[in-house]
Amino acid sequence: MSVFFSIVIPTFNRANFIENTIESILQQEYDNYELLVVDDGSTDNTKEIVNTIIEKNPEKKIRYILQKNSERGAARNNGLKASTGDYLIYMDSDDTLYKNHLSVANEFIRDHRSPEVFHLRYDLKDQELKKYGEGPIYKTTANKDLIFGNFLSCNGVVIRKDIALENQFEENRAMATVEDWHLWLRLAVKYPIHYCNIITSSIINHEKRSVVVTNKDKLTLTFETFMESILSNNSIVSYYKNQISKFKSSCFSYVSLHLALIGTEKKLARRYLLKSIAASPSSIFTKRFFAILKRII
Repeated sequence: MSVFFSIVIPTFNRANFIENTIESILQQEYDNYELLVVDDGSTDNTKEIVNTIIEKNPEKKIRYILQKNSERGAARNNGLKASTGDYLIYMDSDDTLYKNHLSVANEFIRDHRSPEVFHLRYDLKDQELKKYGEGPIYKTTANKDLIFGNFLSCNGVVIRKDIALENQFEENRAMATVEDWHLWLRLAVKYPIHYCNIITSSIINHEKRSVVVTNKDKLTLTFETFMESILSNNSIVSYYKNQISKFKSSCFSYVSLHLALIGTEKKLARRYLLKSIAASPSSIFTKRFFAILKRII
């Protein structure tokens, strides 16, 4: 029987998390899948942990792929190229799936006649695995709101392989941490991003998560590079038209918030907050604005 789902996990020094992530996949109700773990040059014992799991589960289709450190975009693309399934799921190595993830995805594909791309909803948990939130709800598609921020999880996005091959992740290291949002926006102007409101996975937020561990220079470079790439994409600009100013504002406020969280960069955080307001004055009514204000005053 041919493989239906290919689950690609890019990982780098996540030995403390990846076992739980893989175990959550091995407990799936729907079992026609393969798992490809793409190690982005880890220096911890990730390889040993993954190979031990492979040895204990010889009946499962699990592959370990080691690559030179090149960031997640390249790891996901290498996993895609090595995959054999009809649909791709790019899972983060510190998150988990509920048992229904693949079965719900399979039913959605059947009911929607092999859609190009869709998203399954998630919940949010802290590092003690206590649930504190859930992803948004959409009646049909999520395309229009993606310009305001990345609310899709890699775990929940399911892409038909032919579409994935034509639309790969950006491998520019400067865009690491936003390479997924970059792809979702490129997909959004081409295909409906269907949305399923059933929760099937968990995003685990912890102090070592890549979107949390950063510095001001890397953070500002990432978003400058990202914004330049998006604003030079005529298809995206044309599709979102009058919402582009809110996109700029959202990017600036994101940088401002994370600079404020660093604690020693309040002056720079204020500068980016002013950029956010200049791009879209209505941003002063958002929750993020007040969260930033609380930290920089």
